[in-house]
Amino acid sequence: MVLEPDRNKISADDKDLSFVTVKIEDANGNLVPHADNLIHFKVKGPGSLVGVDNGNETNHESFKSDTHTAFNGLCLAVIESGGKKGKITITATSDGLAPVSTTINTEEIK
Repeated sequence: MVLEPDRNKISADDKDLSFVTVKIEDANGNLVPHADNLIHFKVKGPGSLVGVDNGNETNHESFKSDTHTAFNGLCLAVIESGGKKGKITITATSDGLAPVSTTINTEEIK
């Protein structure tokens, strides 16, 4: 798995978001298009997980959960900043795959 945030820095204003894409890849770094693994998300630091999705319009899983299945090898986690400056660490795990983490920095706006 690979985690790719759309932004590595967001405002510490309790509103700013970063969209983190989870890609399930093979050993050569190629997307596995039929992967439908259940992904578990954990967030530490001054932020929170506010939504998950996979782009499959027929999927009925909750958007407000800390787990979601991948669709076509992809999944999305929406991270919202808290009110403090710091580092938000997002970790994704799935059975049979190595866990992965990424960091998003939050900065105070003056």
